[in-house]
Order: sequence, then structure tokens, then C-alpha cells
Amino acid sequence: MTRIMDKIRSRRKEHMKLRASQSINGPDGDGAPATPPSFYYSLEFFPPKTEPGLENLLTRIDRMCRRLDPLFISITWGANGSTLSRTLAIASHAQRFACVDVLLHLSCTGLSREKLAHVLSMAKSAGVQNILALRGDPPKGKRSWAEGDVSGGECDRAIDLVKLIRKLHGNYFSVGVAGHPEGHPSSSKGEEGRAAEMRHLKEKMDAGADFIITQFFYDVHVFLDYVKRCRRAGIEAPIIPGIMPIQSFSSLMKMTQFCGISVPNSVSERLYPIQHDDEAVKEIGCDICSIMCRTILKANNDDPNIDTLVDGFHFYTLNLERSTTRILIDLDAADFITSRSASPSVILEHTDSESKLQSGDSISHNDMNGNRKERAGSISELARSNRRLLPWKPSTMENRSKEAVRPINWSNRPHSYVMRTDDWDEFPNGRWGDATSPAFGDLSDISHFYSFTLGSEDDRRAMLGHCPLHESDVFEVFARYVEGTVPHIPWCETPLQPESFLIQPQLAKLNRFGLLTVNSQPPVDGASSSHPAFGWGGKGGKVYQKAYFECFVSPDKRNRLSRMVNKQPSINMYAINNAGQDLRVGVEEGGVTALTWGVFPNREILQPTIFDPDIFLIWAEEAFSLWATMWLNLYDYGSESYELIKRIRDTYYLVALIDNDFSSGGKDGSEFVLLDLLLELGKGAT
Repeated sequence: MTRIMDKIRSRRKEHMKLRASQSINGPDGDGAPATPPSFYYSLEFFPPKTEPGLENLLTRIDRMCRRLDPLFISITWGANGSTLSRTLAIASHAQRFACVDVLLHLSCTGLSREKLAHVLSMAKSAGVQNILALRGDPPKGKRSWAEGDVSGGECDRAIDLVKLIRKLHGNYFSVGVAGHPEGHPSSSKGEEGRAAEMRHLKEKMDAGADFIITQFFYDVHVFLDYVKRCRRAGIEAPIIPGIMPIQSFSSLMKMTQFCGISVPNSVSERLYPIQHDDEAVKEIGCDICSIMCRTILKANNDDPNIDTLVDGFHFYTLNLERSTTRILIDLDAADFITSRSASPSVILEHTDSESKLQSGDSISHNDMNGNRKERAGSISELARSNRRLLPWKPSTMENRSKEAVRPINWSNRPHSYVMRTDDWDEFPNGRWGDATSPAFGDLSDISHFYSFTLGSEDDRRAMLGHCPLHESDVFEVFARYVEGTVPHIPWCETPLQPESFLIQPQLAKLNRFGLLTVNSQPPVDGASSSHPAFGWGGKGGKVYQKAYFECFVSPDKRNRLSRMVNKQPSINMYAINNAGQDLRVGVEEGGVTALTWGVFPNREILQPTIFDPDIFLIWAEEAFSLWATMWLNLYDYGSESYELIKRIRDTYYLVALIDNDFSSGGKDGSEFVLLDLLLELGKGAT
């Protein structure tokens, strides 16, 4: 975990360097960028009340953090600690598997100092290093706080909680507090009330708070005036505006009335005529929030003091995904990856109705110059952060802070890899080195296998087949996963990676030919590190990768692949079946191969993704086990479907193919020799 304030300071340091460079050399390009280098955003989630709801939320957090790469996420806290176990469970999961820093909400309502101290210790043990200190919900039986109300616990107000945190844990935690641009409901109205509230906020900051997250608002001028009043009061801490995407007209009216938030005429006039059309309200609502964010960022351009900038946003997601993603794409904070080779009718769909766009729909939004953009596809899956540090998402856990290399085999099952390596004393932080070293722990222990859920047995049958009778039925499941109509398969926790969108139709063909792909990447020769699909590591670098395919194939196709590889000196092949019989073609005796690497100014070459033949054998154990634990057990013992899946598990080979001639891919992966060879082989086998 990292303290949020440390991350904000790091972003601002980067911004200061850019400003200094521009003052000497002049601005680069057409002027100030849409979002400054210090720009960040965060996402808020609340614990659902049911187990299925919790399971779905964890999946959504994984997806949003992987695609959007927020600076942190926050997890809310129920009244009197009623959601303590769920809140901590979500926080722990997010840190371990979504690899994102967590801001834990903590309110003092109804809790003794001893209980609060216990919760803080639990948070610290879980690796949480950021707390949002709140007074909490109003006293029981009241709709809102009244002037003079206290919490009912031993910490009467948020300032008491801030002091307690600092007393017990010093500077271990980064502490945030709430801000209210339109005034707290318990504050008296008028200038006197506003002045008293500002004094209280200043006292919280002086007591040890690091930053402020505001209540949501829709009047930007009210927020900007609030920032000015904070600065005049001597508050120079980061102020993060809270942004609430508009989901429906009725919910907007209820939430703003309940929280005492004003709705400007400019907002209500756009929404009132379409108030009964929820989809139209969401689209216009996204545009309204995007304009708000751009207006706030624009107000920063002339501010000479980097320390008082408003350079981040906190999105109250309401556990929803699409609207926040649309806003971030509008702000150019995330890229939108589309398939160049797919026809416009190829649209990713998902079983999650909230993130589904129908075939042929397009996504419209304004760019920073006000021009309309049209993009087709499912926005939840085609969006991708343009600030990726590595091709895979680094962990936020302290014991993995130096981890910089991973084997490619678990690219689509990162949860499993994290669980299997949780007990490692050290992590590779340069070249992979000796995978058998005791420092790297035991990757081969089958007890570490991570089995994510595909839902109930009925849900799994709907995805994997109610009664598959032929191999072609299984091939179709893999092809539909590639096309996006099946959200998961046992070997892939997540939907298709954005870089694979570029070859999506070809991958679907391969699977229908019987090459059941579970992992792939195209070759790249010196793409910009800012490339929307392949980029990582920051600006100014070049990234490279070798073509890689991993698939299950029948013995006959394994033999065909072997003959193909023998004719291609640049390609290596590794194959193994469930019985442990392995085959290597075109492979010299040796060890680890770098599959992804990058060259950056003033840094040594990074190679974050590798292939290790010994690790491949360990991964194969897990890969074959998944046929039984997540597919075979859906069907009655001895049934035709049972025997089909069992036969595939026991006879097929898991094959890894590496094309060492990465220069064939060009800078955008447009030439994919290995893919073309596999397509030719597949056609010949049908």
C-alpha cells in the first residue's frame, strides 16, 4: 500500500518538471494538455448487502481498476460499523487482486475509542494505509444532523477521530476528511455559518488531516468559490471534488434534495425534457459531468501555485461502471481501444446488463475541443487507462512493492498467480533469474490454485454449454469468449485484453478450427510507450514484444503444429498433456525468454513479462485441472457431455508458441506472421 498523499505529491512533482521545461522551451504541441501530468481520479464503492452482490462487486472492481487504473478506490462504512467485515473484505481483495490502493471510510458514530482503535489495527494489518475520517450517519431516528449534534460515540466529531488516528499511529495513515461546498446540513446558514464551517475544516487539517474529498455538486462555480475560500483560510491541502454521475432524473432529484445540493438551470434545462428516458438522461448526464470536470481543470491553467491545484476527481460510482468510464474517456483520461480488423457490427456484449451496449450502438461524446466523437463497442471493456506502469497491473501490497517481472502464463488468471505467490519472501525485480530459488517460493503447490466463480451451476451451464455433445460445441464456447458473448472461461478470469481486439475475428476463427486459445499477444517492434493498446511504462519510451500463443489442441493438431514449427526457424514450441508427456520443437537447451520489454529515457531496459519452460510445466498442472473443477463437474458422471470434456482433458495438449522474430510485427502489431501460419494450419485441418 502507498499513502495517497505520497502519490499526489509524486504526480505534482512530475507536473512541476513539465512546467519548468515549458517555461524554458515553450509548450509542447498545441498548448496545455487536456489533463495535466498531476491528474488523477478515484472511485468509490459501497458494500452490497448480499453475497451474490458482493461477488459481482468484486468482479466489477477488478475490471474497473484493471481498465481505468484509478489512483485509489474508497470503500464506504455502514452506520455503527455495520458493514465492517464486508468493508475490510472488499479492501483486502482490492489490494491483493485488483492491485489498487484503498481509502477506507471510518466514522465515529456509536463507536468507543477502544473499538475505533481495534478497527484501525485491523485496517493496518490488512495493509490499508489510507483513512477517510468521518463523523458518520445522523443519530438514529433523525434524517439529518442538526446543529450541535454529536456522534453518540466517544469521538464526537471527525476532528476527534483525526486526532485519535495521529495519536495511535503517527503518520502511518494518510488521512482524508470531508468537505461541503454548499455547506454541511448541520451548519447554520448564511455567511456566519459558512465562516464557522471553514474554521472547523481548518481545525481538522491542523489536527493532522492530509486532504479533502468534497460532497458531490453540480454547480461548478459553487465548488470553485469553495476552493478559494479554503485557500483564503490557509488550507493548502489537496481538495478532491466529488463527482456523482447522473443515473436517472428521479434519482438526481431525490439525492440533491436529501443532501441539500443545488441543481443549476443549465443542468435541469437539459434533463427535464428527457426525464422519462433513463438512457438519454445517463448520456446527457455524462456530458454534464465531463463539462464540469473540464471547467475545473481549465481553472487550474493560470494558477501558478502547483500545491493548490485541483488536479483530481473522486467519482461516486454507486457501484455502477458505464457512466464513470464514459466521463473518463471524455476527459482523455482513458483510451478507447477498437478492433481495426473487426467489422463495425462486431460489438462486445456482456452478461452484465449495466455494461451492455446492443450490437450496432455507438458511443458519442465530445472531445476537449467540443467535437463529437463516435465509437462503437462496449465502453466498459474497450476503455483502458493511458497511465499503465507495466503490461500487467502491479500490486499495491508492501511485500510485492519491488515485483517487476511475471511469467506470461497467468496473464488471464492474475488472481491465481497472486494467491500462489502470496508467501514468497522475495519477488523478481529485474531479470527473472533462477525460478527454482527458495526466495521465489513454491509455485508448484496445487493447494494454491485459485478458482474464481462463474456463478451458479445454471450460470456456468449457460456459458459453457447445457449439453455439449461434440468437440465443435466446446470450440464454439472458446470462440464466443473471444467475441465477447461469453464473459469468462475457466482459464480467463477477465474479458479479452485490449491488444487482442486488433485480432479478434482471427482469434475466433482459430478457436472454431480447434486451436483453443487461452493466452496470446501480437508482435510489436518499437511502438510508442503511449500507444493506446500496447503502451506502458510512461511517455518517451519504446516497447517491444514477441508473438505468443497458448492453446489446447488435439494430438493430431499438435503433430501439425510440430511440422509447421520445424519449417520456421524463428518459432519455438512447447507442448505437454495431462499425463505429463511433453514435446519441445525448435528449442535449444536454455532457460527464460523475455516476451515483453521496454526502453525508456534514463532507465535500464525493463522486461516485465517472460516465458520460463519450467514454470510452463507448473502452469499446465493448473490449466488441465480447470477442465475438471470448473467444467467437467457440471455434467452427470458417465453422460455424453461428461465423457466429452474428460476426453478433451485427457488427450489434448497445452501448447505454447513463441515467434522470436518480433520485428515482423511493426510498430502497431499489424503484421502477425505466427497468426497467419496458424490460420493456414487451421484451414487445412477442417
